[in-house]
Order: sequence, then structure tokens, then C-alpha cells
Amino acid sequence: MTVTIGTFTCNALTAQPFAYEGEARSGLTARTFVVSGLLTPVQWKSLVDVYNAWRDVRITDEDTAISGVVGTTIAVTITPANGLSISSLACWFAEPPSGVQTGAYVAASVVMVDAAQALQVLLRGAEKADPEIPNLGTVTLTRASGTSPVITLIEPMDTRQDGPQVALTATGVSYITGPLVAHKARQIRGHLTTGSYADVLSWYDETVVAVPAATSWFPITAPSATAEVYVTGGVKSTRYTVSLTALQII
Repeated sequence: MTVTIGTFTCNALTAQPFAYEGEARSGLTARTFVVSGLLTPVQWKSLVDVYNAWRDVRITDEDTAISGVVGTTIAVTITPANGLSISSLACWFAEPPSGVQTGAYVAASVVMVDAAQALQVLLRGAEKADPEIPNLGTVTLTRASGTSPVITLIEPMDTRQDGPQVALTATGVSYITGPLVAHKARQIRGHLTTGSYADVLSWYDETVVAVPAATSWFPITAPSATAEVYVTGGVKSTRYTVSLTALQII
């Protein structure tokens, strides 16, 4: 059996290399390759050089959890061992090389991991950690032309605003000030699931230039948005959370 990691090659293995890491009950595992063997000083230096070259590039990669790509990898080939083999598989170093001097040889070990599977586990784990969103419905910001944005609510939106106020007289008696009515209000906050944030701004620009009809909803704050990376189905995406307040015209 021969193992090749980049330009390093070894055929004096002391154990079969195929293994797994992770949590098997939910399938969150990735293939690993535990390479253990007796190396000559030249082979030991070759292995360390391969690791250092990979490490110096890998450390400059964008955070894998953010980028969603495997980044810098190194090819691993293992000739058949107990019927199992891989050929030029893109891997990461899961553990750096370690070695103990044994006479003229170095008893060395290193652990490689299937980069694609490790990334899949990382993204799926992030997805499972994402809190579940309650089903509060959606709001459509209807436009006469162009895309009408749809916002999936993450908070209840219905409230009231501009209601009567309570004050005290000089003798300490409560009295009501203002009309005995309140605006129905919507404090909209949710994820943009149809259209873009530019469509939301276009809806606002088109709405505020027209005289609102009775019972229509009129925005009293300009929309704002935040962006975050999320994972679903193992795929990384960007999610926009939009906020605005609208009143129903009386």
C-alpha cells in the first residue's frame, strides 16, 4: 500500500489509513486518512515541507464557514488497502505531522480529511444551529410595476400608534388628552424572500409621492436592512432582514 500526499510518498505504513471523524448519528461525518509509518529522514522532511507549504497558503484563505468553499487543498492518493482506495482526493490536514525518532527512522503520523465532506459537515452543522423561524406569515409590498417584494415576518407586526394620552390635573385626577382613536400600525420586520432590497426602496419611493387612500397602508419610516450569511440544505446564502413601519390611513 502506498500513500501520496502532494509530493510526499510513503509505502511503509504501520496501520490501515481509512477512518472517519464527526458525529455518526446525524450523518455529520467526514472521511479521514490516518497515515502512520516509519519514515527516513528524507521522507520526514518531505512530509513536513508539504505541510508547511499547504499551511502557509491555507492560513490566508477566507474563513471557510463564511466563504462556503473548500479553499486550499492538497491531493491525497492511497493505493488499494483492504479494497479501499482514493485517487487525487482534495484534502485538508486535520492534524499536522508528528514524529518520534526511532533509531535511524522517524515514527511519523499525520491525519488528512476529505475537504468536500468536511465542508459539508461544517455547513450542515451551521444550518442545524440556525434557530427555527416562527410561521408569522408574509407581507407583500405591492408595486404598480416591477417586482413586488415579499417579506417573511420574524416578529408580530400589528400594533397601535398615536392613541390618546393620559395626564393629571392639578388636583391629581386623570384626564384624557387627544382624540379617542389610534392608528393601526404595522412594525414590519422580516426576511426578504422575493425581490431585492432595491425593490423595497423603489416601493417606498413610489408610495410616499402619492396621496394615500383611506384604509391604505402608508410608510412612516424609510426601510432599513441588515445582511447575514445563513446555510440551508448545505448551501450558503445571504439573507436580508428588512424593517419599516406603516400606518393605516383613517
